Amino acid sequence: MFYIQLKQRRWHKPESSVKKAASTCKPSEVEAINQKSFKFAVSKIKEYIRNTQQACYLEFRLFS
Repeated sequence: MFYIQLKQRRWHKPESSVKKAASTCKPSEVEAINQKSFKFAVSKIKEYIRNTQQACYLEFRLFS
């Protein structure tokens, strides 16, 4: 939901570099950019989950 709100709010921003690259780069270069973006997103999601789990654990220990 938060992502949707941000995406709608930023509708006036220019296109992403991946879309721009699609017109000027070879398909293999675009795939490499997409793969790199995907790996970065997965690492950030894992980091967020890890931090959330740690915060929940510490709060549980603090208030129990």
